Amino acid sequence: MGEGRRFRSVRARITVITTLVVAVSAGLGGAGFAFVLSQSLLDQATTAAELELDRFEAAVDAGGPGALTEHDGYAQVVRDGVVLGASDQLEDAPPLVTAGGGDDDGDAGDLTGRVVTVPGDDDRLVVAAKEVDDGLLVAGVDDGPRAEAVGTTVVLLLVAVPLLVAAMALVTWLAVGRALRPVERIRLDTEQVTAADLGRRIATPGSGDEIDRLAQTMNRMLERLDESQRRQRRFVSDASHELRSPISALRQNAEVALAYPDRLPVERLGRTVAEESARMAELVDGLLLLARADERGLVPDARDVDLDDLALAEARRLRTLAPHLTIDAAGVSATRVRGDTRMLERALRNLGDNAARHARGRIAISCTVLDGAALLTVDDDGPGIPPAERDRVFERFVRLDDSRARDSGGSGLGLPIVASIAAAHGGTATAAASPLGGARLELRLPPA
Repeated sequence: MGEGRRFRSVRARITVITTLVVAVSAGLGGAGFAFVLSQSLLDQATTAAELELDRFEAAVDAGGPGALTEHDGYAQVVRDGVVLGASDQLEDAPPLVTAGGGDDDGDAGDLTGRVVTVPGDDDRLVVAAKEVDDGLLVAGVDDGPRAEAVGTTVVLLLVAVPLLVAAMALVTWLAVGRALRPVERIRLDTEQVTAADLGRRIATPGSGDEIDRLAQTMNRMLERLDESQRRQRRFVSDASHELRSPISALRQNAEVALAYPDRLPVERLGRTVAEESARMAELVDGLLLLARADERGLVPDARDVDLDDLALAEARRLRTLAPHLTIDAAGVSATRVRGDTRMLERALRNLGDNAARHARGRIAISCTVLDGAALLTVDDDGPGIPPAERDRVFERFVRLDDSRARDSGGSGLGLPIVASIAAAHGGTATAAASPLGGARLELRLPPA
């Protein structure tokens, strides 16, 4: 109900705003039109008054002010406030103007184009004036047609503008309601989506407009949420499964030690506790690092790092860790990157441990600058990674068929951690086939 009220409120706000804009625009436009029309008709009447002025001036020049009585129209010769002669329509009328002393050159120009009322009558005239020998000649034309035309226009505008505004308000109300109807359907569909049912999708109008793109964007958002929830559930399930193994081992050994203290040597119990605790600590540490990466909290302490020094240090560690393997570091060349030393050390250690678990007899480590990027590769001569699985090995808790045993397969977090560290540095981690016959893991980073 509240959403419906908000929907109607948006519709009402748009309608009110549109109506106000149209009302103000139409009002100003109507007033401007009436003003322009009035001025245009006044200019035409002034031109007609000037033509009448020329006609009456010719009569005055020929027969004096008294000759005006023989002509129809509106004209007077005024001097010192006294009418010296007038046309038939103004024969008994007082002076139209009080000027006419003959000593004010500006009077005639000021009077031309003015609207005056005939004294003692309701007639209004548009007049023109000119100084003549006998005084001030004033001629005019009836202003009634102009006033009537302007008045009729104003009345029509007073009727038409409200009708226009009302029609615009109605059209806007209906148009906005129709335009927002798909939004309301999207809202109702979205309201039915719950955390337990993120597989639902919004029906797209298919119109190709902004609302259609909004529906598509919301569907993509729901897809991301659905995928994120699936990954989270799988992550929690796998993490619980992985933690169960060391916890179960610790519990079983503790129960045996308590029930049969003479059958479980202290050294064996201590070794089991140390190994399982280390495994659990490594797993928890990896989970925390990946959780930070998911929350964009994995921020490197960037500084210049000699990647070749880290590669050579990892080669020495592997020689100590796996003396039965041949560790080839001949391909290591001077390579400097901008990154976090501890993170990069961990990434190399994970790559090295992964290679050591799968290699049959040889591991090769190399690093160089190639195509504007620092490239570090770790090759082994193990069973390799099938092409279809080369992306999956960087997913969490993924173990391929040859390495499912936890004793030899690790926790399933090593390569995902490498990928997260690479992404935090603006790089990538990929898998490929190795020239040694096994797997090649590549770490690409921006150079310093």
